[in-house]
Amino acid sequence: MSVKKRVYTYQGDDGETRTREVWRARVWTYPPHGPRKEVEDEFETWKEAKKWEGDQRTGARGRTLDVERTTLADAGLWERAESRLRARLAPKTFDHYRRGWEKRVIGSLGSLKLGQLTTGAIEHAAVEWARAGAGPSTVRQARLALSAVLDVAVSDGLLPVNVAAVRTRGKRSGRRQKRKVGKTMRPEQLAELVDGIRDLPAGETYALMVDLMGTAALRYGEAAGLRVGDIDFGRGVIELQRQVTEVSKEELDAPLKEGYWRDGNLVWGPLKNGDDRTVPVPLHLVKSLRALTVGRRAGELVFRSERGEKVVRRNTLARKVGWSKRVARMGFVGFRIHDLRATALTNLLEAGVKLHVVRDIAGHSDLRVTNLYTRPHDDALSLAAAALDTYAGRTR
Repeated sequence: MSVKKRVYTYQGDDGETRTREVWRARVWTYPPHGPRKEVEDEFETWKEAKKWEGDQRTGARGRTLDVERTTLADAGLWERAESRLRARLAPKTFDHYRRGWEKRVIGSLGSLKLGQLTTGAIEHAAVEWARAGAGPSTVRQARLALSAVLDVAVSDGLLPVNVAAVRTRGKRSGRRQKRKVGKTMRPEQLAELVDGIRDLPAGETYALMVDLMGTAALRYGEAAGLRVGDIDFGRGVIELQRQVTEVSKEELDAPLKEGYWRDGNLVWGPLKNGDDRTVPVPLHLVKSLRALTVGRRAGELVFRSERGEKVVRRNTLARKVGWSKRVARMGFVGFRIHDLRATALTNLLEAGVKLHVVRDIAGHSDLRVTNLYTRPHDDALSLAAAALDTYAGRTR
């Protein structure tokens, strides 16, 4: 729904060019039968236009869709839910929802009548998405998008029930459980990775960035958005206050949730859970971070691209250091940049740091999340077997 000023130019009876201002209101309506439709009208004043818009909105409430005749693609449910989803989701999350809706949900389920949209149909579609190569996170985002949109339709009285309601706790915990062993590096393995990156041309910045993520548990967006003034060398801590993410080109001109701001296709905003957090500066990085930031202003980026005052993009980091091949040669096939965070948290626990302290460093609200997030190293099971043999007095 929108109200915009329109200016018409016309020629009067005296031959003079004149203008006329009107306010045009445009509204999507949701009839009881058939797909949504757009209606509009023009008014002399903004107040009249807004009143008409409100009347249309009120009149649309409580109506139900003809579930036997209207397809999911024609029901206009995404357009109805879009503004509410933008208001409560981070820009990057909204972007994932939008793409999941357009590519997965409408691509597979759009031709179904609303009455044919069942839990079974959704489960079948999710299986097909996975078979086509979509990862668990991609499948989950598409299902969450569908569930969120149907939630809005139910709350507006357009549908009786949300057949896509996602019960997240059991499934999410189960998937994390499968990842609990492996995909973390021991300190000496992380040091090997960092040293190899440092030996590359202009590799010092990338090496230090990887080292910080792998020892202080920073997410990529937090490290990329780190400012010189965020590091307090006197206290030995980093005050994390913001993160930066990339959005798709479709979202370049889209409105942002309050608290976020845009620079091209980069979106800046608060940390993932909305709260600032404090993490310790790893002692072995103090000297390097001092050298990197000496003489620079507090508002400057700590890690800058080779082109100057630019954010180090994730794909640039991966390309410059040859990430996939480098970690594969070390025996860590599929190790992601984000796995550096799990590496840091796991090593903190291995070092004897108390779980509630690790939770605060990670920025988790629940100890159970931290416990699920950390994972034993690859050799943890063999070490456990060796320890049992030693305890039992067995020798090989």
